[in-house]
Amino acid sequence: MSLALGSHPKLTRRIKLFSTVAILYLSGFLICYNFLMSQINYKNKPRLSEHEIDKISNDRRIALVPLLESFLSSDEMFVGKGISVEYSYQGVSALVAFIEAGIDKYVLKILLNPTAEGEALFLKKWEEVGVTVPHVYKEGKLGDHHYILMSFVEAPMLSEAIENGLVKSDIWVDLGKILRNMHEPSAEGYGRLVDGKAEYTTFKDWITNEKVQEKIKYVEEAGLLDTKLWPISNVIDTLVAYDERNPKSSYCHMDFCADDIMASDPLTIIDPEPMFNNGIIDIGRSLQLMSAQGNYDHVEKLKEGYFSNNASYDKSALRAAIILSAYRKFPYWHKTGRDKEMAMVRKYLIETC
Repeated sequence: MSLALGSHPKLTRRIKLFSTVAILYLSGFLICYNFLMSQINYKNKPRLSEHEIDKISNDRRIALVPLLESFLSSDEMFVGKGISVEYSYQGVSALVAFIEAGIDKYVLKILLNPTAEGEALFLKKWEEVGVTVPHVYKEGKLGDHHYILMSFVEAPMLSEAIENGLVKSDIWVDLGKILRNMHEPSAEGYGRLVDGKAEYTTFKDWITNEKVQEKIKYVEEAGLLDTKLWPISNVIDTLVAYDERNPKSSYCHMDFCADDIMASDPLTIIDPEPMFNNGIIDIGRSLQLMSAQGNYDHVEKLKEGYFSNNASYDKSALRAAIILSAYRKFPYWHKTGRDKEMAMVRKYLIETC
């Protein structure tokens, strides 16, 4: 036997009351959500690379924007505050945004590669030994991507300060000493941090891994380096032998140059490409990147600062590290039309190696 709803007035009133409460609750939620979202002011949009090789990175950068919005709308540090967001146009490996919340300023960095991690760990390790780096407030994952919320540094990039004559001439000696200090803490393993540990157990495993070999093959086939002058087999043998004599893995920056240093007082080191490796690989990388700008005197001063306590350093191993860095960096530069930079590195290698 069926019963008409109208024959039960109490039940009818309860259903109507429940429906009214549910509508009010949902309306309140939507009002609060829209209120929070409306307080986020975007000054610009993420800049996308014009190079075909960066298409995947562009797609990932666009896909991360909703995750950034969700984070700012729900994290306890930002809920209910007027927020201003300005996307950084520096860097290719992350979506970086400068966040203003009242009088406070932060940097939110979301890594494009879901497997990339470790930056927060490296920054904290360097901070422990007295290196000035952005302070890490929070770290975690947004979706499948690691993020870091850091302090904002109110200072120009070192490259900009140099152009405007705002830094002292011996700054590169100081930077060499800073990089040396960054290599003091000991690490375990070699390569990127993956699932909480280094990719490779030994240095030889890292230097002969498939990714490195692919880049070497690209350089050889494209004729980007004179393989007779700088045969890669000699480079690898020299570096493997060096690591056997100096078997220490360090927390390496792998992009230590004027574009990743803030001209604050003291200087602030930012934006590493974190890798566990022998320190000789990191200093070699820095010298190769700096030589691409043609400032060879800066290269020598950085070298002077780094080896200031070790006048009898292994010059053959350092040359090999610079050459290896060129082999690893040139494929991307070639695909993005950075012929001038490659020419400057080759000139430096001819004059010094």
